[in-house]
Amino acid sequence: MKSNPKHILFLPRWYPNQFDPMFGLFVKKQAESVAIYNMVSVLYVQGISTEEELAQKQSIEAPNLFTYIYYYNNSSLRAWNILRFWYYMLIGFISIWKKHKKPDLVHVHILTRLGTFAFFLKAIFNIPYIITEHWSRYLTIPGTYKGWLRKKLGQIVAHRAKAILPVSINLAVAMQKHGLLNSNYHIIPNVVDDLFFQNIQKKKSKESTIFIHVSTFEDRSKNISGILRTLKRLSERQTDFEFWFIGEGIDFDFLTEYSKKLNILQELIKFHGLKQGQGLVDLYYSADYLVLFSNFENIPVVINEAQACGLPVIASKVGGIPEIINRENGFLIEPGKEDQLESTIEYILTNKPSFNASEIQKNALARYSYKTVGQQITSIYRAP
Repeated sequence: MKSNPKHILFLPRWYPNQFDPMFGLFVKKQAESVAIYNMVSVLYVQGISTEEELAQKQSIEAPNLFTYIYYYNNSSLRAWNILRFWYYMLIGFISIWKKHKKPDLVHVHILTRLGTFAFFLKAIFNIPYIITEHWSRYLTIPGTYKGWLRKKLGQIVAHRAKAILPVSINLAVAMQKHGLLNSNYHIIPNVVDDLFFQNIQKKKSKESTIFIHVSTFEDRSKNISGILRTLKRLSERQTDFEFWFIGEGIDFDFLTEYSKKLNILQELIKFHGLKQGQGLVDLYYSADYLVLFSNFENIPVVINEAQACGLPVIASKVGGIPEIINRENGFLIEPGKEDQLESTIEYILTNKPSFNASEIQKNALARYSYKTVGQQITSIYRAP
């Protein structure tokens, strides 16, 4: 990768902040990957529903990565919230330009609001922009990309972008069906932190096969309740497994109570709560399979993380997941088909199929590492 780094302005709709360090963490990792080869300024504006007095601005500096977060208290008047959002976006942009220099390119994460801001920056200051999209709202299920004005603005913004970078082919097709047309679509996966790429040790022989589920505990999409019902039926026939649930979210309390209501043997399941860093990595490396039974999904980063740890994956055949899961690295099942999930786990427990963990990790390193993703995106930045 040649030198002459560019100044890239990241405009994310989701980003880790002092109120939620996990929110949009995958966007932060992409910013870090790009910062290997460029100077990156991140401008993030967030309204907070709290009566506490908020510090208006938060600044974070890392090598080649400068993050500026603006907070404001949400009002009951939606129009006032929107005006303040745009005010802080403008103030933040001017501040970044003065402190560093005029951005060479704007990198938007999530249409439509921020794409509109980038569109005006291009019109006024001739700064090109690209768009990365992660959101499953464009898919048939959940099908939440609605509204005439939103769609019209989205089409205009998408057409004028230098490039559009969805994380899967499936998402790219869905976006184009909504009229988000651009001749320069590139599939760019989410980044996996280098921490996940550790030496794979041969697992000791043990009586129980360990399955893990890692998510934000939102049952409508993740269908954790379906996993619990499956485990209940399976546990009535065999108990040679453990199932670990990792994460927290809006349905965490409901799902822990639901597991008790189903009367699943407590020694078979464990809710670990939120895990980060080495604690999360250790759980991946201790497990034998990752399980995702989502009703709808794009490509969740936990699949990338599991593959970085050499884990095979059992996942629903939704969104872009079939693009990366195959017979060499896991099993695909139909969404909502609890009998298929049950029979797949039972097959694994009975037949002990073998997967090449080192090969799974090698393929993940070639696709999801900081350097790989950073190089791919920087090549797009520098293309004519």
